Amino acid sequence: MKTKSKIFILAATVAAAMSAAPAQAQNTTYAPGDIVLFFHQFGGSNTVMLNVGAGTTFRDTTSNIMNIANIGSLLSNNTNGFGISWFDATNLYWGAAGVFNNSTSTTTLTNGDPGRTIYTSAVRTGIGTEGTALSAGWSVDSNGSMTTGANGIIAMANRMETTSLTTTLVEGTSTSNIDNQNPFNISGTPTNSFSVFPGSVVGGFGGGSFGSLGGVNAEGALDLYRILAASPAGTVDPATLREGQFQGTFVIDQTGDVSFIVQPVPEPSSAVLLASSALLGGLIRRRKKNA
Repeated sequence: MKTKSKIFILAATVAAAMSAAPAQAQNTTYAPGDIVLFFHQFGGSNTVMLNVGAGTTFRDTTSNIMNIANIGSLLSNNTNGFGISWFDATNLYWGAAGVFNNSTSTTTLTNGDPGRTIYTSAVRTGIGTEGTALSAGWSVDSNGSMTTGANGIIAMANRMETTSLTTTLVEGTSTSNIDNQNPFNISGTPTNSFSVFPGSVVGGFGGGSFGSLGGVNAEGALDLYRILAASPAGTVDPATLREGQFQGTFVIDQTGDVSFIVQPVPEPSSAVLLASSALLGGLIRRRKKNA
């Protein structure tokens, strides 16, 4: 009887301990395939991440997506961010990346994307024209490298999925995977993102604004590319495998507002002219009807 009592007490103790153990956080605002914007600083102690939504949203849009989110308060925070003049910091960089999974299946699709479809950024070298790339598009050398790249992005985004409960995550470099997956060389130059993209997927900031793109006075601009590892039947926008497809451009302004630009914004004079033409057409039709 005593032995049975001890067993019962031991079992109850184990059950209580298991029920009291904290469960691993699961971020309901994040889903595999979401694109995260990430910010880190050479020599810095913190990183910042922002989930901007499903990669397929940016694949499918035919119009600009304005003011997706504002991250200004986090970036400008002196304790957890990069200071009030973050947009002028010469050692601050940002990038974008997302992937649904690392599956090598050549038949399974998720929202029109096969496994290991990578969305990632490239540095935009100038203002250029909205809806047109102004960056060196990515070309991945092998199928194995697509798997490596997918694994690296998953490792970075996993921190957002399991550690944060919101669309943002601020972490120290000791726990963040941003700096591990997007390293700097000894002189502070970004290099070899996700062990696959030489020269890095990140772009820098610095003194003065980048320029106006899509009506946004941008402090930074990143072209977004979609890279297919496979292209089975049903794939949305199939293309040459492992060659980046330009999707549009992420821009961020001085307040921290993030937008995605795929087409020019009509000039005010053009908008007025179109409105006037429509009004005139309506008046003409009305007069003919009343004649």
